[in-house]
Amino acid sequence: MNLGINGKVALVVGGSRGIGRGVSDAFANAGCKVVIASITPSSVDRAVAEMKESGAEVAGVAADCVTKKGIEQAVRFASDTFGGPDIAVFNVDSGPKGAFMDVDDETFHAAWNNNVMAFIWMCRSVVPHMRAQGWGRILTIGTNSVKQPHRALPRAAQNTARVGALALCKTMSAELGPFGVTVNTLGTGAIDTEQLRAVFDNSVASGGKGFEAWRAERSAQIPMRRIGTPKDMGDAAAFLCSARAGFITGQVLLVDGGQIESLQ
Repeated sequence: MNLGINGKVALVVGGSRGIGRGVSDAFANAGCKVVIASITPSSVDRAVAEMKESGAEVAGVAADCVTKKGIEQAVRFASDTFGGPDIAVFNVDSGPKGAFMDVDDETFHAAWNNNVMAFIWMCRSVVPHMRAQGWGRILTIGTNSVKQPHRALPRAAQNTARVGALALCKTMSAELGPFGVTVNTLGTGAIDTEQLRAVFDNSVASGGKGFEAWRAERSAQIPMRRIGTPKDMGDAAAFLCSARAGFITGQVLLVDGGQIESLQ
């Protein structure tokens, strides 16, 4: 399927590994010029090299994208390399985890910074170009907890800040719609990434269950009977940022295999 974004400049914040890499690959397959921004230089270099081997037009920059300076550095690099981003995807770590009575003020501030403020900084940096050309796509990689907050996992700060980011997306979608710019959220479910596997590697070291045992248990609870892959996320992101999704904005698309049971 031709998504109509061949030649578009796609900036993927947090695009070197896991879900972000799946998104970067999907944009490259759709013919975009891809810019990867991530905090770890070696991770960026590896992703760029691998994607170039597959024929992608791609460049990368090491930038701390939960800071204003890092976001501005990433957008400036994209603009200098390929031109102003036509597509911007926000995918960063949500911050320290913990239950409500176990986390301090700094944890809540970190969650707000990473999920809301950094997203604001990215949008402020890319929107002027999008508005001027009358076309743009903004996408944040969120979580299905915006529909049904995590209870089994201690995510007090994340459950709070993610909803704030979602409200911002909804607000911006109305303000930017007249300029041809869409703003949407992907609600992530259980996705097989290196980061997720590392959580269970640590758990095993502490006497907990391993990844494969968890995968089997979780898969049985998901209607599709499997956990997701970075490619699942990338394909959904590419569609929402495509020319074919021009009438979809202010929405949350859950990519969780049907895990969330709520009607809305």
